[in-house]
Amino acid sequence: MNDSSHPTTPLAVRTLGEGPPVLLFHGGMGSWNHWTRNLSALGTRFTVHAVDLPGYGGSGTVPKSVGKDEYIGLVVEEIRPIVGREPFRLAGFSFGGVVAAMVAARLGEQVTKLSLMGVGGFGPLKKLGMRPIPDASAGESARRDVLRHNLGVLMIADPAKITEESIDFYAENFRNTRYDGRGFSVSTNVVTSLEHIRCPVQFIYGDGDALARTDLQRRGEIVRSLRPDAQFVVLPGAGHWVQYEAADEVNRLLLRFL
Repeated sequence: MNDSSHPTTPLAVRTLGEGPPVLLFHGGMGSWNHWTRNLSALGTRFTVHAVDLPGYGGSGTVPKSVGKDEYIGLVVEEIRPIVGREPFRLAGFSFGGVVAAMVAARLGEQVTKLSLMGVGGFGPLKKLGMRPIPDASAGESARRDVLRHNLGVLMIADPAKITEESIDFYAENFRNTRYDGRGFSVSTNVVTSLEHIRCPVQFIYGDGDALARTDLQRRGEIVRSLRPDAQFVVLPGAGHWVQYEAADEVNRLLLRFL
């Protein structure tokens, strides 16, 4: 895997594999590591670019005042050095799924396939019992206990699948998040984008997704009404971070669809 930042863009990018290009957009308070269990599988058929979106991970910082439309314009500008104006496939998770849908709506036929995992953008979300992450003075053990709790509340349905690796990723992403993307997730921007997206679309959710499980039927109905051709898949036993918790099944679905 090449760990590189393209010199003409502040986006940090992990690139591997050979074949047609696929861009991966991570979730809120995330980075490329949201795709850690998917990169190798996708790299068997595609050139995969897992980007850190502006204000996340190793990418450049953006002003907190940047609105959604301006942010999408920035993303479109900063992926040009990666994909140019050639066709590419796009997948997004959670907040990154909303960004991906809006990018696809803006770029039209340049995006040839769009897969969205655990995506918001269908309206307000319910509040969850997340705990504030203590500062370093609380000690590493106390911090990791809170990180584990929050992963169980928001990201991973099966507590047995909360690994030390996932806690490490969460801690790293928390440190490196400099943009608040929650406005995307609670918007209706996926709904409004669907009518303008010109490529096949796939939705993947876990049935234990803490942000979507009580709303999955409504979301499916909205998708089917606007895009009857779209795939809408719900995986049993998986939570919000579906491509990590149910990686084998998601990889199979992605490879078949993309």
